Amino acid sequence: MESAKKTINNQNMFKSGEKVAVAVSGGIDSICLLHFLNSVKEEFNIEIWAVNVDHQIRKTSADDSKFVAGFCKELKIPFYKFKVDVPKLASKKKLGLEEAARVARYKVFESLVQKGLANKIAIAHHQSDQVETVLLNIFRGSGLNGASGMDAVQGVYVRPFLNTSKIEILQYANENNLPHVEDETNLNTDYSRNFLRNVILPELRSKWKNVDSNILNFAKICKIDNDYINQSINFDDIFFENKTARIPLYKFVSPDSVQNRILMYAFKNLGLSKDIEKRHLNILKDLALHGENGSKINLPNKIKASLDYDELVLYVPKPKMQFMSKDFKLGKTNFENLTIKIKKTSKWDLKQKNCHFLDADKLPKDAKWRSRQNGDVFKKFAGGEKKLKDYMIDIKIPNSVRDGIPLLANDDEVYCVLGYEISDNVKVTDVTKKVYVIEYKFNK
Repeated sequence: MESAKKTINNQNMFKSGEKVAVAVSGGIDSICLLHFLNSVKEEFNIEIWAVNVDHQIRKTSADDSKFVAGFCKELKIPFYKFKVDVPKLASKKKLGLEEAARVARYKVFESLVQKGLANKIAIAHHQSDQVETVLLNIFRGSGLNGASGMDAVQGVYVRPFLNTSKIEILQYANENNLPHVEDETNLNTDYSRNFLRNVILPELRSKWKNVDSNILNFAKICKIDNDYINQSINFDDIFFENKTARIPLYKFVSPDSVQNRILMYAFKNLGLSKDIEKRHLNILKDLALHGENGSKINLPNKIKASLDYDELVLYVPKPKMQFMSKDFKLGKTNFENLTIKIKKTSKWDLKQKNCHFLDADKLPKDAKWRSRQNGDVFKKFAGGEKKLKDYMIDIKIPNSVRDGIPLLANDDEVYCVLGYEISDNVKVTDVTKKVYVIEYKFNK
């Protein structure tokens, strides 16, 4: 398996001491990967263990998990099994079984990393899988990014066999007498990848002997060009917060290909790139260039896009943050996305950051924290009274975040727009004796 070792070294795939979870289905590819990594774990100073996800699609899936458990026991490799009702998930999310299984697996993998149980997830994708992935992406209408195929290192996901041929894997299994199980669904050509693997590729190979190597070479060329273009784009001024992306409108005077990459970069960072097609990108570019402030459009998977002044905003709407039950009281008050600390004092420093200062004698005793409501009014600091909606428009608070801003109010009068301004009716003056100091901190 020199090709796999070379890939690991060239990609700096593992750091010393890392915990590597190996995804093992029981098929020949994943069994070989587990056995191989177990044989080189001391060389690379890594800890390995096996993770098996039972999708509960086939009646024999539990037997496959038992086989993997037995194989791991024989090699003294730690083994963890997870069961996911993929048919139920597919029905609930309206996904095909193939896609639902992938979603389920990666959700398990992500949880392992988030809980600190693994630093890397090793997957047994090899050269033939890369060929299939490139073709599938092209058939789906992908651009350079999709035509580049999979990366050997993609965040926490690593593919030691990506430059290893299926023949090498079979030889390794034979030399080491490695058992494996066969997944009968691999023959089901209703699945896109199986149709490509079992029907299309054999025809292509019979016509062109070097089709695999040519496709792999094509993918490498695409990756080189794709990486060069991406490196020439400045992504630093795209702002991400709370599953929201804000893209400055001046980004949309760039060449069309750059605009597409900026949008896809935003979607991928939000984890929302699934089902986004070229036509959606065209709609977004048109909105950015020709839309009116406040315009909104709907995208797949409940994603929304809105034009907020000089930014295009991509987000998934959250339920309104309600603060109705939150009384105004001294001490700490926790909300979903922030923490407030309130104290009453006769000494204060108006220069203190992330604080509001309210005259304690002017604030009604029954004032509460809540979100905005119809009819709210606000008297600007050193200004006239106006509707809260008009105030938010005037100071250009993005429409997508207005419902999430905590307000200190009594009836329809707002005394504090947290993080922005207090009402003139509660301002601190020369005759103020006691002050409420409201310190706020947004949770990351």
